[in-house]
Amino acid sequence: MTEKELLDTLSQNIKIYRKGKFTQETLAEAIGVSPHNINNIEGKRRFPRTENLIKIADALGVEVYQLFIPKDKTPVIIEQTPENEKIRSQITEEVVADVRNILNKALDKIH
Repeated sequence: MTEKELLDTLSQNIKIYRKGKFTQETLAEAIGVSPHNINNIEGKRRFPRTENLIKIADALGVEVYQLFIPKDKTPVIIEQTPENEKIRSQITEEVVADVRNILNKALDKIH
């Protein structure tokens, strides 16, 4: 997935998952950021910081990795067992690491 595709998918999925639950303003309030921050993420102008990405997923009731699954893909649901919890944590860590690497590369381009 390219950086643009990653940002597009994240933006689209946040909009989809918050529909009927949150406005940009109420989601921002729930996770402790400004509505402008959520607007920038959904507007594909920036990636959220790692801790905010985790807060967004928690507020929306999804796993972090689900925010990066394109809409046209079948949703992945992991049964809650101790073994699957370890796998879920590993997937989340890997997704966050990938996002962090992409963000760092993007920031390097700016500087």
